[in-house]
Amino acid sequence: MSDATAPRIDRRDCLRLGVGLTAAAALSTPVTAQEDPYDGWFDDVDNYEGTSDFRGEETVTVTVGAGDDGLLYDPPAIAIDEGATVVWEWTGEGGGHNVAESDGEFESEIVDDDGHTFEHTFEGAGIFTYVCTPHEALGMKGAVAVGDAIDEEALIDADTDEDTAEDGDGDEEAEPAAGFLDDFPIPPAYLIGGAGIVALLSPALFAVLLKFVYNPGDVDGDSDGKVYGQ
Repeated sequence: MSDATAPRIDRRDCLRLGVGLTAAAALSTPVTAQEDPYDGWFDDVDNYEGTSDFRGEETVTVTVGAGDDGLLYDPPAIAIDEGATVVWEWTGEGGGHNVAESDGEFESEIVDDDGHTFEHTFEGAGIFTYVCTPHEALGMKGAVAVGDAIDEEALIDADTDEDTAEDGDGDEEAEPAAGFLDDFPIPPAYLIGGAGIVALLSPALFAVLLKFVYNPGDVDGDSDGKVYGQ
């Protein structure tokens, strides 16, 4: 590559690159995991991602027999207010299912009928875990967190019909918000991809980068001190 066509990296670009890599490395630092409010209850439950927040709803529906094999509750973990009612509705998939609270607080019969429902109103605060008795060993488990039984940080947004309506048909993806990385001369994907390595080697690596950019003669034997590309 000739000097005329070589990409130019000036002092401003170099400094912006350094700031960008530092910021990307900071953003890539893992966050300390929240303490599990269920003490491993959902370790073998495939569709558990957190506790869906249904506080403010008087009635919440949980699907019985969800998933490809019909062996899941969906959502598996929910948060509700005291006095709210949970309605479990059967899909008819996966064989006969029931809803049995671990301490005997409530229990339905074993049913495989599509559209069958069972409901329970939760009057007191606490965490109530339950299982499908025939399929407990396969990870068909659920939980209801009532009142302030778990921390706010442990909750995730519930997937409700209202949320779906606000999102539209789902055919269009939202445009990503413009950020400070948009103005960098190097694509953000490359910055973030190398952030982990740069975070470990940044002092030495950045020094080498500065030396190469402002003293290319030290690399190719030409000690004229020109900026690369000039």
